[in-house]
This record gives sequence, C-alpha cells and structure tokens, in this order.
Amino acid sequence: MIGKRGIRMAEERGFKKWAPLVVMALALFIVVLDTTIINVSIKAIISDLHSNLKAIQWVITGYSLMLAAFTITGGRLGDIFGRKRMFLIGAVVFGVGSLMASQAHSSEFLMLSVSLIEGGGASMMLPATASLLVSTYRGKDRAVAFGVYGAIAGAAATLGPVIGGWLTTNYSWRWNYLINPIVVIVLLAGSSLVAEAHERNPHRPDIVSVILSALGLGGIVYGIIESSTYGWVRAKTNYEIFGQSFHLMGISISSYAIVFGLIFLMIFLLFQATLEEQGRVPLVSTGLLKNSEFIAGTTVLAIAVLGQFGLIFTLPIFLQGLLGKDAFHSGIAVLPMSVAILVGSLMAGVLASRRNVPQRYLIQVGLLLSVIGGILLHAEVSITATAVTFIPGMVCFGLGFGLVIAQLTNLTLSAVSVQMSGEASGVNNTFRQVGTSMGQALIGALLISALSTRLTTDVAASKLLPTAAKPQIAAQVATAAQSLGTESIESKDLPTQVVQEVIRIKNDAIVVGVKRGMEGVIGASALALLLSAFLPRRAQNHDYGAE
Repeated sequence: MIGKRGIRMAEERGFKKWAPLVVMALALFIVVLDTTIINVSIKAIISDLHSNLKAIQWVITGYSLMLAAFTITGGRLGDIFGRKRMFLIGAVVFGVGSLMASQAHSSEFLMLSVSLIEGGGASMMLPATASLLVSTYRGKDRAVAFGVYGAIAGAAATLGPVIGGWLTTNYSWRWNYLINPIVVIVLLAGSSLVAEAHERNPHRPDIVSVILSALGLGGIVYGIIESSTYGWVRAKTNYEIFGQSFHLMGISISSYAIVFGLIFLMIFLLFQATLEEQGRVPLVSTGLLKNSEFIAGTTVLAIAVLGQFGLIFTLPIFLQGLLGKDAFHSGIAVLPMSVAILVGSLMAGVLASRRNVPQRYLIQVGLLLSVIGGILLHAEVSITATAVTFIPGMVCFGLGFGLVIAQLTNLTLSAVSVQMSGEASGVNNTFRQVGTSMGQALIGALLISALSTRLTTDVAASKLLPTAAKPQIAAQVATAAQSLGTESIESKDLPTQVVQEVIRIKNDAIVVGVKRGMEGVIGASALALLLSAFLPRRAQNHDYGAE
C-alpha cells in the first residue's frame, strides 16, 4: 500500500512536476510568436495603414530590439523582486500592449504599442521563464524541460506565419494581437502552479547601465535598417529627420549610428568592470562575461537565430510579392519548416538524454543542415519558382535549426551556477533577441537595398519604357515593390506593354533582393557553425536545488 509520501511523490512525477513547464512554455510561445506572427501580414498592414515595407520592418524589428535592450534588466529585476512576480507583471503589460496594437491606425502607433509596451512586458516575462525552469528542474528532467522549451521557441517562431496568416486572411491582421490578452488571462490563472524563486542577495539594477546598453544596441540596429535608404558608408542622399535635411559630410547616417552604438556598448562593458571594482553590482557581471563557454553559447545562439529570423522575414516577401499569395497561404507555405523544427527539437531532446551523444555534436550537425538548407533555398529563388520547390530547403533548414535550438540554451546556461541563473538567463535571452532583431534588420536591409538597386538599374536599362517617363515609372515600381503588390501600377492609365514591363522589372527586383537575403542567411548559419567549435561538449551538471 502506498503511503501519503509515496502518493505525493507520484503526483510530483506527473502533473505537478510538469505543470510549471506547461505554463512557462505557453508564455514563451506567445512572446516568440509575436516576433514572426505579422511577417505574412505585412502586405495587409501596409494596405490598411497606408504604410510601406520599411515602416513595418521597423515594427517587427522594434519588438525584438526592445527585448534585446531590456531582457537583462528584466532578469535582474526578477532576481530582486521574485521571478514569478516579474513574470506576472510582464504578462499584464504584454497584454495591454497587444490590445493597443490591435487598435492601431498608423504605423507609428503600431510601433509604439508593439515595440515599447508589448516588448517591455515581454522583456520581463522572458528571462523569468528560463530561470524558473532552472530553479525547478535538475539533471535529466532539466534536459527534457529545456528540450521542450527549445522546441516551443523554435516552433513558435515558425508557426507565427501560419497562425498570423490564417487570422489575417479569415478575420484581420489585428487578431494577431487580440489573441494575446486571452492567453495572458490563461497564464495568470496557471501561475498558481509555479513556485516563486528569489536571488539570495538581491541588488537593484544600475540605471546608467540600462541606458548605455539600450543606446548601444539601438544605434547599431538603427544604422543597419537605415542602410537600405542611405547606404552603408557613402550617403546615397541627405539624411532627413523631422522635416530637416542634413548632409553629414557625405557619410551615411548608418555609419554614424553603428559607430555610435559600438562606442556605447564599449562604454557599457567598461562601466560594468568599474562598478565591480567599486564593490557595486553591475547589470552584467564581469565573471559572466569571462565565462568563455557561456559567451560561446550565447554568441552561437545569436548568430543562428539571426539566420532563422532573416529567413522568416525573407520568405513571405517572395511568396506575396512575386507569387501573389495571401497571408494564410504564405503561412501554409512555410509550414514544412515549422514541422521540421519541431521534429528536430524533439529528436535533439531524445538524443541528448543519452550520455554517449554530446550536445555540441548535435548542435554542429544542426548548423551544417541549416547551411545546406539555405543553399537549397537560394538555388530555387527564381521567377518560375513555386511554394513547393522550397519544401526540401525548408525541411533541411528546419531540422537543423531544431537540433540547434533545443539544446543550445541548456548547454549555455549549464555553464553557470544556479545563483547566477537569473542574470545568465537574461543575457542569454538578450543575445537571442539581438540575433532576432539583427536578422530582421540586417537581412531585411540587404534585401531592400538589393531590391532598390535592381529596380533603378532595370528601369534605366529598359528599352520598352519611354525615356521621358522613366523617373515617374521608377517611383511607381518602387511603390509597388515596397507594398508587395502591383495595384499601384495596374490602376494607372498605362499601355499594356508598359505595365507588363514594369511588373517584370518589379518581379526581377524581388528575386534579386530575396537571393541577397538568402545569402545573408547562409552566411549567418556558416559563421555559427565555425564558432560552435568553442562550445563545451556536454552540459555541466550543477546542483539546481533550492536557492
């Protein structure tokens, strides 16, 4: 006969044991989901808000940038006030921002709602999810938990286009954000199943450090995005802001912004060392920055995620801009990659539980598959391509990324003690979001820049377009490419031959731009593969008991 103690242990092996994982996984799901859910809704949002591709790129990137800038702070606040408490506060703020975004009537208000408010809430939720798992599970249970955690992160990122496409096509793109408050209510109800966890010696985060890191990351991302308009080094045109034009000595604002960001990041790192020398607690401890295994893991994560989110940003532009698919069918078209990521993540969890399979080897195989998948996708980008021709490349890339993402977080966080788990989780998630925002910014900038350059070249070289009308036609083609449609061209009173030539030029530019974006994806995956040589072979086993 089983006594009360045996019954209690049995319960802990069942529902009570894994309930916190379910709650944290659901929270992670909606946070990551919002990094990609509007990617296939870009065309609908542009049309509804009378905006353009670059403005919506800012909305998508701004959310990730907010997470990158303030996730470390969110993790430290969790160490101070309790990770569960910060998780709950963040969930409420996230829900409010989502509700505001669903009512936006301009790209500026949408960016404010998504980037600042929703992103701010997510930056409090996200580090709490990983650190609560660290303090709840240990040993093989922890490997399983992070396997599920990684699978959810990867699947959410690629299921975003499917869910967003279905909601946009059948209802409205606004429902992409209206579903979040509903999920937040479920999270608040399920939070009773999660135990609180505190840092033993809490210290308040340094506000100056927060500002320095935010300025550094913001400057770099701003420079990357604006490169598509102003160029990387030599300015294509004068810099315009608030109705004023600035020459800037012929140098692109992108160069100034990136240098500005790098300087502030260097000041941030020096300031952290100074705080420790003074006996104060920095936002990021130098001990963590000197942990080579931890830094290797976070760097590989950032670059791998850069490739994934760059691909998720790129594919819908081709599917909608050239193939003319709606949001839902664009989401369905990328579903094979979503399924492949889930399968790869689950495979990684099973293989990692066997002691004879080091996690680093799984990650390296995954990155190699991602490189091969990217090459296959690049080869298929053409005027005659269909959604079906992308399936082999998407499956290959997805399986590889699933192997990577499922175990990389576990391998990285195992390099630090549980006492530093909150801070480490914040830094790890910051690197993930840096990769996300850089992927959408850098790959997006490469795509838009190549697209714009090809448009200009093709219009100038065309023998079918009237020479006198080429400046006006070039503007119309640019508008069509930026809105991912041809309505602005077909609605004009132009000869059929001219319309067909303009559409050909627009499609050719999209192919060139998407190919350039794919090249960025391949490069990121290849770089991550090279850097994976610095990862530890296996996850270390710390005692993750009560703190």
